[in-house]
Amino acid sequence: MPFHIRESSPLHWVLRIISVSALAALAVYIASDSAPSTLGKITEACTLAIAAVSLNLLLGFNGQISLGHSTFVGLAAFTAGYSVNAWHWNPWVSLGVACLVCFVLGLILGLPALRLKGPYLALVTLAVAFVWPTVARKFLDQTVKASTLKGMRLRPPTWTGLSNNRTDRALFLFWLAIVLLVVTYVIVRNIRKSRIGRSLVAVRDNETAAAVMGVNLAITKTVTFGISAALAGVAGWLAAAQLATLDENSFTILSSIKYLLALFLGGAATLAGPVVGAFSYFFADDLLKTNATKWDFLPGPLSKGPVASFLLGVLVIVFVFIAPYGLVGFIKLQARRVAVVIPRPLRAAPLATESTEHISPAVAGEI
Repeated sequence: MPFHIRESSPLHWVLRIISVSALAALAVYIASDSAPSTLGKITEACTLAIAAVSLNLLLGFNGQISLGHSTFVGLAAFTAGYSVNAWHWNPWVSLGVACLVCFVLGLILGLPALRLKGPYLALVTLAVAFVWPTVARKFLDQTVKASTLKGMRLRPPTWTGLSNNRTDRALFLFWLAIVLLVVTYVIVRNIRKSRIGRSLVAVRDNETAAAVMGVNLAITKTVTFGISAALAGVAGWLAAAQLATLDENSFTILSSIKYLLALFLGGAATLAGPVVGAFSYFFADDLLKTNATKWDFLPGPLSKGPVASFLLGVLVIVFVFIAPYGLVGFIKLQARRVAVVIPRPLRAAPLATESTEHISPAVAGEI
């Protein structure tokens, strides 16, 4: 019989603190004992995780399908790269501007969601994802007058004590990516745990019932689209801080597919799912790309050509059958055999006060 743990009980908080402490210790160990190339890969994985977390708010919790999140990421990256290099803005100011631009675009793209849903909304966002590379190409031709746009090449602030060399820049971007990922996760978690989050889930499950309960469907859908786009802009800004150059092929429909894969591999509509899925997908892909071509035991045609992509596709298909609810869902299912977290009991309704006990029934009815 599984062990029962009351939510927010002292034991539950102890387990939470141990988990967070273990993750913090792991981050410190990686930062102190890893090469710049390894730190760079983890930074890329964090960028993917931030984009997946932003998509989870829209698709996982609100039920709006988006295949165009690569547009928000690309727009933020181009906004940051151009404003810093051409207008000499402070990179941290460009972060706020990039998120604001993505938020406005998200509100605009959220308008079709008021009348469309399911595959029809997916087609609209897919069209946006296909249009973005053309817009980026025109931007480069008419504004930058070059085939590429320089990244921000973010330098470590002086208060960090780090120098402007490859090793220290990789270390600074590593910690910056961790902080931005934690901030994005906390924002989505607080939204999900709030009254707004319950409205999002209600709209996802049944729009008619949500409207009857007083949820404003128009505001909920459009604002959620905007917030999700703004959070995706954080991923774009981080990509611009890491990449040396940006072009129209930096953020295509393939990037949106990666975000979806990371989300569903980890577990949609779960808080930790996008993060777990992003890291799992990124390092599985990196492992196959690095080693699959050296595996002599692969038979016939598998030993040649893009074998890494083929094997990754096979792994994804097999994984869907093994864990249809994602890695986090699979882990939770196994953990319930050992321990179960019991939700906190609902608060009882307050009793009538003495001042209302002596009011006549007629007056009480008017109140």
